[in-house]
Amino acid sequence: MKITSFVILATALITILVSSSFGRMSASAASATIPAATTAPPSKIYQIGLDGKKQTLVAQLPAVHRVSMSPSGRFVYAEKQGFKKDEPTIPYLYDIRTKQLSQLSGFAKWVSGKEELLMMDQTSLYRYNPITKQKALLVKGTTDTPILDYAIAPDGHYLVFIQSDTKDLNDQKRNKLYLQDMSTLKMKVNDQFSLDDAQISLTQSIELLRWVPTSKKVLYRANGTIKELDLPTGLKYTHPFKQFPSYSSDMKLLFDFKQWHGYMTDLQTGNSVPTWYGEHDLTKVFWSPTGHNYVAEKFLFNSNAQDAYEQLVIKTTNKSFVYPFDGNFYLKDIDNIQFLGWAADGKSFFVGDLESVHISRFDERQSRIR
Repeated sequence: MKITSFVILATALITILVSSSFGRMSASAASATIPAATTAPPSKIYQIGLDGKKQTLVAQLPAVHRVSMSPSGRFVYAEKQGFKKDEPTIPYLYDIRTKQLSQLSGFAKWVSGKEELLMMDQTSLYRYNPITKQKALLVKGTTDTPILDYAIAPDGHYLVFIQSDTKDLNDQKRNKLYLQDMSTLKMKVNDQFSLDDAQISLTQSIELLRWVPTSKKVLYRANGTIKELDLPTGLKYTHPFKQFPSYSSDMKLLFDFKQWHGYMTDLQTGNSVPTWYGEHDLTKVFWSPTGHNYVAEKFLFNSNAQDAYEQLVIKTTNKSFVYPFDGNFYLKDIDNIQFLGWAADGKSFFVGDLESVHISRFDERQSRIR
């Protein structure tokens, strides 16, 4: 929801939101294709070049809350969130070329570098082709053995997933890390570990694992830490990371957190530079598919509306700039501006201006993603 239409916060907050200093974009009424309790403005998706001079509107669809772009930029995976306890979150697929919006049978995310989704339909994991609408079973799950998270390696050779056995009374063995060969579909358990209740909740969308760009290692949450599985050796290591680190595509630069602040580290020299000044700090870095360009979320300061002021920072070899272009900022949850992904050639990226997900919209102010 755009700031000018957000009417459920306190009067003092509304005064802040209607200020023109935030530079919000105007919007028309949303399509009725996605049911909505109110006539919310449409969600808009922009493509932004690395010159930092303009944004191009590439898609406009009925109000949604969570979006990701396919590698080619043709398809949009979107979720319209349910805010009440009995209100479901609904997944959709939008084809920018045909302007067709269709509801999906399960939650999904894109396979790295491919026009293909990994979809959780009921309790099982499938590959889904957005063009043919065909799906193929990868992993069978049940209500007692839910699949908590999953991802195919960037090179496409292996699928890794975490599956829980809710009937196993041994907390240290209840959750298992599986590695599946995508050519043979054979799989094996590589680790067993505990997770806390928030991490195994199927109503959340919590990242429990992440591949590094080389596809040689996978990082995963386990026993309150972040662990690493090294595929060539099969060895496992425990890291001190506070959250998943983010590596450049050539594995030469690393963004991670130390002492609760962001740092950029040159892995060849070991030189580590802080990304924070005062309250301002980078919180997430999204590396280009090639080179060392990145888009980062930058925290500026807290809002008195249980929100935070942020910008997107874009860093290239030749220049740096911020989004919004005028140097202003947005409210993280109320405005819900999101980085949606890089174009495959690394020469542009996508940003979504989506519907509000502020905590005040949820029943009893208990937020949930799904």
